[in-house]
Amino acid sequence: MRGRRRGQVLVVAALAIALTIITVQASVYSLSRASIVSDHDYLDDYILAIKQGSRHTVEASLVNVSGGGDDSNLEANLDRWEAFVSEDYRFGRCELNSTLASTAPYASGVWLDWGVDGEGVSSACSDFTLNLSGRDVEVDWGFGVNTTTKVLISGSFVDLGGDSKEVNVIVNLLNEGAPSLAGSITLEYLNASVWTDPSTLDGYSELDCGNGTYRYVFTGEIPGINVQIRAQVYDRRGIYVRAEDTLEEEQ
Repeated sequence: MRGRRRGQVLVVAALAIALTIITVQASVYSLSRASIVSDHDYLDDYILAIKQGSRHTVEASLVNVSGGGDDSNLEANLDRWEAFVSEDYRFGRCELNSTLASTAPYASGVWLDWGVDGEGVSSACSDFTLNLSGRDVEVDWGFGVNTTTKVLISGSFVDLGGDSKEVNVIVNLLNEGAPSLAGSITLEYLNASVWTDPSTLDGYSELDCGNGTYRYVFTGEIPGINVQIRAQVYDRRGIYVRAEDTLEEEQ
């Protein structure tokens, strides 16, 4: 419930940012139009602001959906954004239309795959078409927005005798395929069917490498021939992603 409320707040905030961008652009235009010889540059800024607003809407929707919100929230938020854009007539008629990704693995523009094979993905994707016509302006432009947060976990352990194991874990975080810093990471291991925080164990350490890679080491009494681990991650945009993996003994 807390994650859902946080996601809803971020959706509202992102939409507010997008609306503010357009409003500021309108104010600048109205104040400076008398001295502008050509508004070509301003038109470019206006179009880019619409693209940025579309990206904010997709991103904020993914924050909501990955935090427990319904997948349909992406479409609902984009409908609101399109309706706002269509009410602006400074260049004539303005139409923005979104087409949610529907090809597998996407459904309704959303792809959540929090796997047990060391990889987790939270993604939202949509194509857009923007049409402006009238007042000596004709624009027919298409662009895509893909917001994807991926976490990769791997590692191994050293058998210290009995059930005692030294576990080494590496967590990598990616935004749109590029290394990215995490907002927060919760690392856990499975102990007697209960996900357990390893930070209280002897020899626990963590290292932020500063490039989207995080290293963890801990030692504990962990029965069995392998170690199951889980990483729950929020990136700095607030998008949630999770992954699990089964670690084997280091050879």
